[in-house]
Amino acid sequence: MSSRNNNVVQVKERAEYLDCVKGVAILCITLLHFENGVIPVWLNVWIGLFMISTFYFTSGWVFGLKSRVESPKELWRKRLVQLGMPYLWFGVLILLFDLIWWGLGQMSAQEMGREVYKFVTLRGLGTLWFLPVLFLGELLFVWVKHSRRPWITGSVLFIATYIISYIYYVRWRPMLEGNINYQLIDSPVRPIVMGLAAWPVIGLGYGMSVWLDGRLRSTRKVISAVAGVVVLLVSIWFVIAPPFNFFYFNNLVSNVLPVAGFIGVFALLSGTWIGKFFSYWGRNSLILMATHFSITMELLMAFDLYVMHHENFTGWRTIVYFAVAVLLTYPVVTLFNNRLSFMLGKKRTDRHHV
Repeated sequence: MSSRNNNVVQVKERAEYLDCVKGVAILCITLLHFENGVIPVWLNVWIGLFMISTFYFTSGWVFGLKSRVESPKELWRKRLVQLGMPYLWFGVLILLFDLIWWGLGQMSAQEMGREVYKFVTLRGLGTLWFLPVLFLGELLFVWVKHSRRPWITGSVLFIATYIISYIYYVRWRPMLEGNINYQLIDSPVRPIVMGLAAWPVIGLGYGMSVWLDGRLRSTRKVISAVAGVVVLLVSIWFVIAPPFNFFYFNNLVSNVLPVAGFIGVFALLSGTWIGKFFSYWGRNSLILMATHFSITMELLMAFDLYVMHHENFTGWRTIVYFAVAVLLTYPVVTLFNNRLSFMLGKKRTDRHHV
């Protein structure tokens, strides 16, 4: 157990299995962005449901490992650097790339203007939308946690989240989709709605961490792994043949179950070479997330079109390009973790990654 001297928030012990799970998630995100017509629809849907929520859930899990949960004010100051700085710097980097792309005739002036607007409204460029959403979700969670009556505050906020999500996804977005100004109207609203949807997943991660982390450490790892595989199979069944179909709750269950299953599996595998591979990408998930979609993928698609002369980016070669993108990111990770570490909101000596 870590001390509470000087009101410092510390993690009891870095859980490598969480880095492994985040590594699975970021590689799945990258895979789904690249692959086109290769993996089955059910697998695509299953991966799509958990790949982003993994980062919300593991964020909550880390809160459960801490000596105490930061106050909203403390978290605001901390995340403004850890999430705000990467959003700013990677946004500028992507905009510079877009300017070059525009100059080469690969992007229209309208698309360039839309990119700037998305950046300013926190809708984010490419995958950068995730950072403000996580920021808001964490702030809402710690606000609930530090309220005088957390259960009442959380229940009221959850009901509000449900209602707002229903209005946004079922009523508001379908109404706007035929509007030529749809993206202009939607960009400043979407991060708020998604941040609202993120905080319950963060809360579930926190609750399960408090309940299960000690058991994971004391239980035989093989038992944890077997339980994890069972949970993963149940989560797949829940996607293929859901036993009920309620708005929001189906997605909430489908978002959380695979993450819990992977945690059980990597409680056993975290020290193996497989675990170390996924752990590496979990620790460096922010770098791969920020660069693969808006830069690496654009370059590889251009290569496929202009050098390989393929009119459509589809089929098994997209999987090859996925592997190439991951390989190309290894030296990029080294660069960002050293000379460009300020873009991550970190000092060079800081070895912990978002």
